[in-house]
Amino acid sequence: MLNSVERDLRKTYRSEEGWSLERISGMDDAPLYTLTRRCPGTVERVLVNVRIAAAVGTAEFGRLGEMAARCAEKGMPASRALLVVPQNVTLSADPGNIDLFYLPSYSVRGGEVIWSKSTLWKPDGRSVFEET
Repeated sequence: MLNSVERDLRKTYRSEEGWSLERISGMDDAPLYTLTRRCPGTVERVLVNVRIAAAVGTAEFGRLGEMAARCAEKGMPASRALLVVPQNVTLSADPGNIDLFYLPSYSVRGGEVIWSKSTLWKPDGRSVFEET
């Protein structure tokens, strides 16, 4: 799954435009990735977290906001926070100042997260195994 996330982020935030994608590991409760772009006199930083679930709510948005606040306290302010989610995800809260990045390779159908190219689902969202 993370290969898909990295691939799609790199397509949108291209290195030709100065973006650098870096995975953060070994830190508890830290964003999964940072996107950075150095411009003359400034550094643009985007915190990226991934939530592959059928629904995303207040807890996830609050958690990412707290991560952004902690990074700012450590001298690494972020210009934006980005949450990677599957297509058709249900939002049970207002994301506020957090941007959503819809992952084209995953989708929510019938309350489940599936690979969007799956042939096991009918266009109306029902499984091919369901009886009609």
